[in-house]
Amino acid sequence: MLMYLSGFPMNSFPWYATELFLQVCESGGLSAASRFGKIGISQPALSAQMMTLEQHLGVKLFHRKPFALTTEGKLFQEEALRLRSRMILLRDSLHTESGKPLRIAASDLIIRDYLPHLLKQIDAPSRTRLVLREAPSQDLASLVRDGEADLAIGLLSRYVHSGTTPLVEIIARMPLVLYVPPSQVKVVKAWPDLIHLLQQAEKPGLVSLPQNSLLIQHIHASLRKSGVEWHPTLEVSSLSHVESYVDLDFGFGFGILAPPAKSKRSSRHGIELPNDCIPALNLGVWHTETLDPLAIRLLSLIRRYADENLGK
Repeated sequence: MLMYLSGFPMNSFPWYATELFLQVCESGGLSAASRFGKIGISQPALSAQMMTLEQHLGVKLFHRKPFALTTEGKLFQEEALRLRSRMILLRDSLHTESGKPLRIAASDLIIRDYLPHLLKQIDAPSRTRLVLREAPSQDLASLVRDGEADLAIGLLSRYVHSGTTPLVEIIARMPLVLYVPPSQVKVVKAWPDLIHLLQQAEKPGLVSLPQNSLLIQHIHASLRKSGVEWHPTLEVSSLSHVESYVDLDFGFGFGILAPPAKSKRSSRHGIELPNDCIPALNLGVWHTETLDPLAIRLLSLIRRYADENLGK
């Protein structure tokens, strides 16, 4: 289908613009793809690429505001995703399987607190190579899609649904938590106490992940619906740093309410966020269509752990 769309030969087809289009779809719009994606071009340049692609195909692929794919856009997205998936499979088949490591991407907390327990159970040969890569949730799909990871575990964007390419499974719903600094424990004992505090002229400190992280985007969008703007006073790169700096009284912090790992029990004061104010987020596992036996065993363990400890 893609070889002679609109009468253009294959060697003149805008493959780069097609890949940008897929990233626009994954991000939920031009602005989001330009701001938070890894495309490396400005929004005007991205918009120009989309116009070129639409002119090449002779159809409108999506509506800009609000972002929504047209019927032709959905068809083109499906075909482009299938083609990209086939190219990844072809590339993988060209590599020798001997000595190929199992590559896992996840957040620092998952790598530090949960993966050791799971990896101990897969009974891998002693010479098996494992590569663990720390990465934010918004990058996980592209790491699997681009062949840089075999499995990835993290939070899902609201634009991502089970079964998309690369394959993603929703394994749990993760409630969110507010970490309370020691100096505020007697003042903030429940969510309404925080809302009252945020209505004061001078807001308390906030230790936060970067503004482009899925968790922070989700939380701030929910707070704005309640008329609350709360800007971070300290930005850190990982959730483990959020917890550490909250403990040191730099401010409040948001995190994910997960069962403590067997090797780590937290004693910090946390308040579960009410789901009607800040809904829980989905936790997902991305993976390729073909996995080696070791990756299949790990995926099975992840599913079982989620069923037993997290629920949906």
